[in-house]
Amino acid sequence: MIACDPARRRFNAAFVSGIASAILPTWSRADDFPTKTIRIVVPFAPGGPTDLMARTIAKSMTASLGQAVIVDNRPGGGGVIGMSEVMHQPADGYTLVMPSILAVTNPALMPNYPFDTLRDFSPLTVVGFVPHAVVVRPDYAAKTLAELVALGKAKPNTLSYGSSGIGTSAHLGAALFAQRAGIEAVHVPYRGSGPAVEDLLGGRIQFMFLDMTTALPQIKAGKLRALAVAPAQRFAGLPDVPTVAEQGYPGFEVHGWYGLMLKAHTAPATQQRLYTEVKNALDSAEVREVFRAQGIEPGGMPPAAFTEMVRNDLKTWKQVVDQLHITL
Repeated sequence: MIACDPARRRFNAAFVSGIASAILPTWSRADDFPTKTIRIVVPFAPGGPTDLMARTIAKSMTASLGQAVIVDNRPGGGGVIGMSEVMHQPADGYTLVMPSILAVTNPALMPNYPFDTLRDFSPLTVVGFVPHAVVVRPDYAAKTLAELVALGKAKPNTLSYGSSGIGTSAHLGAALFAQRAGIEAVHVPYRGSGPAVEDLLGGRIQFMFLDMTTALPQIKAGKLRALAVAPAQRFAGLPDVPTVAEQGYPGFEVHGWYGLMLKAHTAPATQQRLYTEVKNALDSAEVREVFRAQGIEPGGMPPAAFTEMVRNDLKTWKQVVDQLHITL
């Protein structure tokens, strides 16, 4: 054994202590997350489906984390303003953003889109999927999807459809369907789904690919009639309404989604903690009941699966936008 003089022992002890004091606080910070309020930035105005979902899970997460989780609405720019807010914050997990499918359609529509969705953000999980229904007025001449297509073919460019804006899943879904069906229809964008539905009810437009959160109450009230649903599978809330794919368009699938993203390079341990908390919230009976009452299918896929979905959607919608020559 090699002898060590007292001075060297004191130096070694001080050195080891210094290393420990530098490392341990980092471990402690990771273990203690969160130590302050967490903010979910919603890039849309209060009152919509994104706001509802964010506030519902925030309430559940606040109870389980022991720290406040608040919702901060930053509408504008098709979601760009809200996503910009996260880009200006540290990558520490305390600021999340909850974009819609616009996070994958906007890059295809905007030549100068300011972000790279997968480079600048870390997808955490889908919070909710919102199916779309092809809807018309109850007294409209077309009683089936086939009859709607027949009307479109008989008189090209006489059918018009509304959406809550250019590049939304409602717009792109209807445009993609018109292409698949071989009809020419006119797109009429609105500032939100409310005004579009008002014109649909008034007969100024003929059909819509309407999100289920808006469509379901109108369908149940008898004010709208669903000709089809756009996801790959039938919607549990309207089990008798066939999918678009079932009615002669195999492989057709359009869904809206709302997900949580973090700034890129957030620590993996922090991402995992947040994912676990969000997943627990989405699995709770209370949250699922709120979502499904609004026509929303709860999400919860792991970050890796959500990242792959975002990657595929970026590619798919870029192809659709290019093929249909859609511009803002």
